[in-house]
Order: sequence, then C-alpha cells, then structure tokens
Amino acid sequence: MLLDHHEGRGHSDVFETHRTPDLTLVVATSGVHRIAVAGRGLWRTAVYQAGAMGLTPPGETTRMRWSTAGADHPFRSVHLYLPHDLIADVAEEYRRAGVTTAERPLSSLVFRDPAIAACAVALLHALGAGAPDLYAEQTGRWLATHLLSHHAGWCDADEAREPELIGDRRLARVLEYMSANLERSLTLGQLAREAGISVHHFGRRFRERTGQTPCARLTAMRMDTGRRLLRTTDLPVAEVARACGYTRPAAFAAAFLRHAGMTPRAYRTTPSSRARD
Repeated sequence: MLLDHHEGRGHSDVFETHRTPDLTLVVATSGVHRIAVAGRGLWRTAVYQAGAMGLTPPGETTRMRWSTAGADHPFRSVHLYLPHDLIADVAEEYRRAGVTTAERPLSSLVFRDPAIAACAVALLHALGAGAPDLYAEQTGRWLATHLLSHHAGWCDADEAREPELIGDRRLARVLEYMSANLERSLTLGQLAREAGISVHHFGRRFRERTGQTPCARLTAMRMDTGRRLLRTTDLPVAEVARACGYTRPAAFAAAFLRHAGMTPRAYRTTPSSRARD
C-alpha cells in the first residue's frame, strides 16, 4: 500500500491525475477545499472538509481542479493506493463465502465513512512512527474488506428483497449524491434513481427514514454549506449562493434568513452567531 500526504492552498489549474493500477482513496484530514471534476461533458463539484473522501477505480484518470478560500487557508489530505490484487483477493474470499450480489464499482466523488477516516489518520501516524510493513499490510486488507462490504454492494442482498424501501446503504447513496451536487437543480427522479426505488414511493420513504422531505433535507444541507463558507471564507455572498445551488443571491438570502434568523452578511459579521455554529 502506498500512502501520500498532501497539502494545498490557493487554487490549481485544471489537471489530469495519473493512471494507476491501484484503487485510489483520498481522505481529507484538515482544512476546507472545493474540487471540481469533469466527466461526460459536465463538471461536478464537492466541498471537502475533514472526514470527506473520494474513490477512483484502478486504471481511471480524473480531470479536475481544486481551490481553497485563499493562501491563508490550507488543506491537507491523505492519498491511499490499494493494489488491485489485494481488492481482487478479498473479493474472491467474499465469493467463496457465498455472496452472490453483483458489486458496484468502487467509485465516488465524495462520501463519508468515520471508520475509514480514523484509519487514514492512524496510518499517517504509524508512518511517522516507523511502524513495520505488517501494520500497513493488515490495515490495507481491512480497508479492502470494509470498502467491499460497505461501499460496493456486497451487503445489499437484504435490501433487494424489498425494492420500495430505503435501507441504510440506499439512503447513504442519496445523501452522498445530494452533497456532491448541491450547486445543481436536483429532481425527485434523480434522487429516486440513486435510491433505487420509484419516484412514487421515494418522497414518503425518504421522509420516514429522515423525518424530512427531500426538499427540506437538501435545503438544510445547502444552508449548512452556506454557513460554513460564510464562516471560513471571504467568498462574495453571490458566489456562496451559487455554491449552494441558488442562481439568485436574493433567493439564497431569503432562505438563509428563514434558517439562520439573519441575512448572510449579518451572519458573517456577527461573531456570537458564528461561535454557536
């Protein structure tokens, strides 16, 4: 297993990542930065802060760019490269155990998994402490097992028996999709496809699982992102609005006022409200 520790600040030009035979796992460890990834003629964006992570399958390259709020706002991330042979070996063990579910590709723009985030930090500390290769070998095998069991569909068999329910993994996929596309105009159809159920059932099942309608949850996520950007960056309010999916700053300001009890500009200049967040 290869581990790289990266630090960045400011912004990058558009670049393309190197093609490797390994599964690439990127885990943000500190700071906040925004990435934009090109694919199928579209740019998708996501905000990375500590604990956010992404996956690139073996053999794929990514055309992307990243930016921070400025030169005084660095971010750090750990890049883990898991050998394809390791992934294949663990997958074969699952097959021998009788799992017949077809796996999904290990690919994601952004998702969260506290266990993986803690593991990445532990690996970084172990590297600095000079831990033996056995430490990396065993941890790499656990990572491969965890990724296959939690992020490649190996444990979805029970959910498949009840196609109109939103199980834990389906809900996680929907929330991940929302987080990765906050700046876009999302439809119930898109979200229902991520959940793998019909549009007819999606709204009711989502509300049963989360206590919110899809629209309310998406708005709450956008407001959380707006508060974070207002608190940690000097971006103009109009740009914060666009990052949160609002083409008109006035519409963003009205939604923010309803959720935070003050306008974006007032929030940015009120230390007490920022401390509460």
